[in-house]
Amino acid sequence: MNPAHTEPVADPLESRPATHVAKPHPLGVCKSCGGITYRKEEVGKRCVRTPRGSRCSGIFAVATRDACWKQCTSCGGTGKLGGAPCTYCRGIGWNLAKPWSF
Repeated sequence: MNPAHTEPVADPLESRPATHVAKPHPLGVCKSCGGITYRKEEVGKRCVRTPRGSRCSGIFAVATRDACWKQCTSCGGTGKLGGAPCTYCRGIGWNLAKPWSF
């Protein structure tokens, strides 16, 4: 093999798809347990989470406006730090801008 005719080696990171895409913000948040929903039809209905074995008694409050949420600065809105869920946003990628306004 002639070393003058070698082809450049492609960087394997360039061929990977972008995995650092920010998630959309949730559309509702439970007033009782802080659970979130991405489904518009669940807003105003009872929370579906079951912390400690019994169903939550809270109601999903509307949080559809962009002003309700701020993107997590630790994970950049992806919900992951490395391969694990982000501890600062609980893997959501977003934090409530004013958590006690609901």
